[in-house]
Amino acid sequence: MKNSMFRSKRFWIGLSFFSGIVLASFLFTWYGKDLYSQTQVLIKDTDGNVSHGAPFNPLLMPPFGSDRSGYNLFFKLIIGAKFTILFVFGICLIQLVLGTLLGSLLAYTPPLVQKFIEKVCKVYFYVPTVVLVYLFMMPLMVQSEHTGFQESIVIKQFLILCILTLPNLILYISQEINLFMKKDYITSSIVLGARKFYVFRKHIWLSLKEILVILFLQQAVQLFTLLIHMAFFKVLIGGRKMVQDPFGGPSTAFSLTNEWSGLIGLNKNELLTAPWIILAPLVAFTISIFVLNFMIQGIKEQYNTRFMPIPQKNQDSSVEEKKTVMSAENFRFANMKPLYKGKDRSYE
Repeated sequence: MKNSMFRSKRFWIGLSFFSGIVLASFLFTWYGKDLYSQTQVLIKDTDGNVSHGAPFNPLLMPPFGSDRSGYNLFFKLIIGAKFTILFVFGICLIQLVLGTLLGSLLAYTPPLVQKFIEKVCKVYFYVPTVVLVYLFMMPLMVQSEHTGFQESIVIKQFLILCILTLPNLILYISQEINLFMKKDYITSSIVLGARKFYVFRKHIWLSLKEILVILFLQQAVQLFTLLIHMAFFKVLIGGRKMVQDPFGGPSTAFSLTNEWSGLIGLNKNELLTAPWIILAPLVAFTISIFVLNFMIQGIKEQYNTRFMPIPQKNQDSSVEEKKTVMSAENFRFANMKPLYKGKDRSYE
């Protein structure tokens, strides 16, 4: 337990932060309906005259202001926190389990099969994930406009994001295991007759489990960023509803869950007129990503290990291996002495 992540203060601070927000979100949903369901469209002065109309800036309705419907943005962020955080962390947990299982199986397949799968997945990497998400989730958005909030829609969105963001993690874990397999003590165990499952359980898993926690937090950061991108395409977690304008104007979309990305995507046109409507959920995303990076740095310091991001890990590892080989070759030739000296003095 000397280098355990549970000894990291940064890890516990981050864990307490997310646990507190999720707990507050559930408690507020159960017992604070009278607060978050209230709307205030007009503010009157002491003489009864209307002084301000929604949306209210943070000075008039602290701490984050209100939207055009008169809902307090702080309450909407608290309500939507449980959907955003639990959705992201749930996807990361499933990805970590499936990625470890499938990546381990891929690492034990023949090299020819591994190269073929890597080539197939590299073609997939050239397509932006947000484009694939838009293609697969837009029918669910149309469905939610007619049926309202349904758990089946959230489950389908959950599975879509798990599948679309899983291949990169599988390849990364398989390549990490391949690097571990090249270590001398593991090679010696295999030569002495150790079985593959024994080698994985006794040697590889001890090194791999330190990386998995970092991968979990890195995947969470990437998913938070992906949710922001999805928001600009009006792809919302849990679906959306359309409300017709009584005066014949265009219909307005509303998030069914108040998750943070939806508050950004549905109000992106308010950036110039009422910027606090977008800045409030952006601040929530920014703080969450900062806390995740804060936890990652704490775990890295506790393990005293240098971790690389997923896209750069393979490239850096190959470069380091090439440098090691070149250094060994230079050392060998630098210390080589001629066996004899004759007319041909090219070795001197």
